[in-house]
Amino acid sequence: MKIRVVDTDSEFDALEESWNRLSEKTAPNFFSSFDYVRTAWKHFRGPNDRLHILVLSEGPSIVGIAPFYIERCRIRRIPHRAIKWIAVWEGDRPRLLVDGNEETFWDEILRFLSKEYRSWEVLDLVEQPMNGPEGRGWSFLSRSGWFYERVPDAVDYYISIEGSWDDYLKGLDPVTLQNWRRRTRKLSSMTGGYSVERIVEPGRIREALMRYITLEQSGWKAKAKIGVGKDERHRAFYEDLLVRLAEKGEAIFHFLTTKGEDIAGTISFIQKDVLYARHIAYSPAYAIYSPGILLNAEIIRENFGMLNKEVDFLGMREDESSQRHKSDWAKGQRETVRLTAYRLCSRLLPLIIAKRLKRLLKGGSGWYRRLPVLRDGTRLIPRGN
Repeated sequence: MKIRVVDTDSEFDALEESWNRLSEKTAPNFFSSFDYVRTAWKHFRGPNDRLHILVLSEGPSIVGIAPFYIERCRIRRIPHRAIKWIAVWEGDRPRLLVDGNEETFWDEILRFLSKEYRSWEVLDLVEQPMNGPEGRGWSFLSRSGWFYERVPDAVDYYISIEGSWDDYLKGLDPVTLQNWRRRTRKLSSMTGGYSVERIVEPGRIREALMRYITLEQSGWKAKAKIGVGKDERHRAFYEDLLVRLAEKGEAIFHFLTTKGEDIAGTISFIQKDVLYARHIAYSPAYAIYSPGILLNAEIIRENFGMLNKEVDFLGMREDESSQRHKSDWAKGQRETVRLTAYRLCSRLLPLIIAKRLKRLLKGGSGWYRRLPVLRDGTRLIPRGN
């Protein structure tokens, strides 16, 4: 297996056909798709960011792609270069795009980064599957001779579309089901009731995006400075991405309306048989009806009548309790971890030594726990240790 580095925009663009062909052979992996990664790189790269896509080939065929870039960072004022996923920009659970066993491809990439490419100090992998790429954990990272840390990251909530909508409702928590039915009756009793509008036509995507941003900016997301419309760069990114995807039938807007007024909206992506529920917003004037949750339920119902096999609500961290429309309605969850690997022969060696010592003193070694404890709580460490 051969690996080459793609580090120019022209080389990146030349990969599109091969990239899409490889995507067709793999499981749904939207945030590693060419359309997503290319658009993210276009809009979010900084002046000092370097493209660093690894392309793995066997003979004339491309069998793996790692959509990376290199960013200049600092840890405790120590400058270093970190290899990161391009999909850290507005993405979720980035992965290698491979035709085959993912762990095998990781072994090839780690060997390449260790022996043939040394212009980096940190490999930063966010939102990776907790049990490893093939379910056997991440211990193979230590075989590279690097020091690595693993910490919990986000939790991904999803629904497998099986059976009927009625069967799905029966499996919901009774309180969730009761609240949804009560709010549905309450909103239905308003003059004119409510309706759901679905927009997929390429010619209407820009208009739908503006409607969504108007909703988003009317609520709490505007004050928090998050979301699609938080600045011009994010607006431009989503416009480019959604227009591109709409031409392929992979972008959907849903709006919950009453009396001709938008009261909630969502942006979703589709890849193969998975719907990715990416963004949701609602009008604060109708918050009492929980319009976001009502719209979310309508989207789930819709998918029971389609060919999609999963609704993916994407990642949620512990501090995002406001997104109960994910956890309360989901039927499964995937836990992820963040893996940070440090190259030992680098300017970060003093930091690595400090991290190793801290890990040792926190109880990673039995000899430390057996040392005598003084009155002030410290342990008596014999000379020579």
